[in-house]
Amino acid sequence: MESGLKARPGAVLPLLGRLCGLAAAYTDNQGKRHATRPATYRALLQAMGVPCQDEARCREEIARRQAALTDRLLPPVTLLSPRWHRPHLVAAVCLPRPEAAEGLAAAGELVSEDGSRLTFATHLRVEARAGWRRVPGGWRTSVGVPLPPDLEPGYYDLRLEVAGGGRTESAQSRLIVAPRAAFRPECLAAGRRLYGFNLPLYALRSAQNWGLGDFGDLKAVMEWAAALGAAFVGVNPLHAPLPEAGGDPSPYSPATRLFPNFLYLDLAAVPELADCREAQALLASPGGAALLARLRDADLVAYPEVYALKERVLRELFRSFRRRHGAESPRTARGREFWRFREAQDPTLSDFALYSALAEVHGSGDWRRWPAEHRDRRAPAVADFAARHRERLGFWQYVQWLAAAQLAAVRERARTANLPFTLYQDLALGAAAGGFETWAFPELFAQEAAAGAPPDAFNPKGQNWGLPPLIPHRLRDSGFDLFIRTLRANLPPGGMLRLDHVMGLFRLFWVPDRPGVPGAYVRYPAPELLAILALESHRARTLIIGEDLGTVTPAIRRELARRGIFSYKVLLFEREADGRFRAPPDYPPQALAAVTTHDLPTLAGYWQGEDIALKQRFHLYPKPGLAAADTQAREQDRLRLVQALAAEAILPRDRCLALAASPVLPAAVRLGTLEYLARSRAALLEVRLEEVFGWPHQQNLPGTVDQHPNWRRKFPLTLEEMRQAPEAVQLAQRLAPLRGRQGRRHEGAPEGCER
Repeated sequence: MESGLKARPGAVLPLLGRLCGLAAAYTDNQGKRHATRPATYRALLQAMGVPCQDEARCREEIARRQAALTDRLLPPVTLLSPRWHRPHLVAAVCLPRPEAAEGLAAAGELVSEDGSRLTFATHLRVEARAGWRRVPGGWRTSVGVPLPPDLEPGYYDLRLEVAGGGRTESAQSRLIVAPRAAFRPECLAAGRRLYGFNLPLYALRSAQNWGLGDFGDLKAVMEWAAALGAAFVGVNPLHAPLPEAGGDPSPYSPATRLFPNFLYLDLAAVPELADCREAQALLASPGGAALLARLRDADLVAYPEVYALKERVLRELFRSFRRRHGAESPRTARGREFWRFREAQDPTLSDFALYSALAEVHGSGDWRRWPAEHRDRRAPAVADFAARHRERLGFWQYVQWLAAAQLAAVRERARTANLPFTLYQDLALGAAAGGFETWAFPELFAQEAAAGAPPDAFNPKGQNWGLPPLIPHRLRDSGFDLFIRTLRANLPPGGMLRLDHVMGLFRLFWVPDRPGVPGAYVRYPAPELLAILALESHRARTLIIGEDLGTVTPAIRRELARRGIFSYKVLLFEREADGRFRAPPDYPPQALAAVTTHDLPTLAGYWQGEDIALKQRFHLYPKPGLAAADTQAREQDRLRLVQALAAEAILPRDRCLALAASPVLPAAVRLGTLEYLARSRAALLEVRLEEVFGWPHQQNLPGTVDQHPNWRRKFPLTLEEMRQAPEAVQLAQRLAPLRGRQGRRHEGAPEGCER
């Protein structure tokens, strides 16, 4: 049987696209089918670095890629389930002719992560009905290769050699032995339902922070949440931003997801401050005190000034640290602790420190604006810079050491407060185009495209998130190393991790960097990515939540559920076919339920039409009349919501019309909506602080950059004022019988969920 797919004239580009993961079409959430255009194929293939200039080059690339798929002994990555008592892998052996299949033998070695080695040897048997395919130099067929039994979950370097038919062939592969499903904590294993809070950390005001919520504030929130009977506290992504004062404040467009944002440091808690006279003098000076007061009182986070102040103080603290503890040659226990952190995090930490130092010198965190000799991580000029600026690199390593320690202290505070989950973190889909990851790993990213989303009801023009997507085949060829590192950097041990746009594990909508050329979906190696996610979640004992909003196929939803990944159910989207809000019993148990998200209006904002007014103001509607239609639909939604609450006996039926007519969200509807979700079968309920207090402003308005204060608006109340206000206690009293840690269980849940 001959191998390969033959391309008809005119179908060459689609075939090449298919081999590279491009979908031929997609169906939007209105049921309309969109075929991928030739211009889209060409633009996205070129963004992947795939030659496609003309038909001849396309055919050459097709032949090369088909051979790479079919004419090799092992793929770059092989999956295995640890439940198989007699595990085996599939190898594609090559023989001069099918008749030479007798006497095949295999020998191999498995090298585990700790360096231990396990060898094996076996005879191979070709099934009588085996299919053969012609390849250059012979014939290939698939053969099962038995492996040593009871392999522990983990990553192995596999080396395999197969001999037979007068020839010997060898290959290497990364073997992944992973659980079938992600980790599920015992406290949810038998039906217990819990609730917790979610908040944008930067928006917290407090008496001690420096104009932006910090890890000290987060520890205080942990204690507050525990006192209210909550099970977890969630935050926005904590990833490191571009290292510049005026960088993009979006936590979903970071420089890297491998390290945390140093702006969240509580500098008053850094030990060096007690001994650093320079930093103390700066903060105590009339100018320093006035600056701190102004930053705290501002309604919007003044990122440039917060960045400049914290960086300046941190430099003084680092100098104090070097004097007392040493850096290159540690003299104390604290100095040695820093040294161990550097060794454990290298080489990635040194690379990030190098990137940050270059950004500091060049005045920009976007490496594309640097001099040419510094744009390539592997260039001699970059190595020379690193050798000449060791102290600069040491500073940025010190900053990350402090951030890692304070983040660990936040999780420890959750444990001592007896919260069932240490922290609920959020993992952004990608990193900024000019950030650290594209500088350190340029071969993995498509720089001439961006991840986004096709048009939908809330974003009629579609979305371009400005994040260069990972190239699927290059990610696989690398052994998924960056994906593994990213998970390890963000999985909070004993906590929860929400994956933004979890569909990106299966497919991602790519938007070409070419005006007028529409986007298309690109497929990703989901089996491998899901296996890695399951393995790493078990290692960290972290529950996984997948943000599965938007255009999601039923097959993807089923696979996520099968893999133990919790769905993310948002009230505003959970509707029946006639538009009614889904009833609480119809929510799936393996889910986190929430009223809204950071990209959508708050409940008060939705009720009051704040998002419609903003879209009109900033001309985000692509067609006239859509705003009026949305306004009319919103009036109907208000009535639908109160009717849904009345159907659950949360509100009296005779008040529905009066409540729906209120221009401002009534407290009874706000509290009732949260109780409505608390009654759902979803195991977890996320309550945003905006919903606790009925605040109308949303964190981010997609489609805007500078027009709307995205990621900058602070809460109206300080943390101290929120703790004294009655709203949170009132809500906790409503939720405690349904979801308190001593509250209602379903289907024989265990008696306790506390630590």
